[in-house]
Amino acid sequence: MLNLQHLSTFLTVAALKNFSQAATRLGYSQSNVTTQIKNLEKELGAELFERERFSRSIALTSAGKRMLRYARWLLALERKAHSSVRGRTGG
Repeated sequence: MLNLQHLSTFLTVAALKNFSQAATRLGYSQSNVTTQIKNLEKELGAELFERERFSRSIALTSAGKRMLRYARWLLALERKAHSSVRGRTGG
């Protein structure tokens, strides 16, 4: 099952194109960000980022580009669900 936290981390890494900067923005360690992305890649059975071996440069793979759209959609759907439930319960 896809982990929404991992999807959120994926979106941040994709936007910043840098694991270290994403970690700083999210308040995580870099190793935590790397682990979340590796777990997401394992879950999906595809690499989401092309990593340059001797630089910090990363880019989305074709699978990563496709996943970007779904990650945005799923996280937007999560926000809508929360808003809808809170609105109906008065909370």
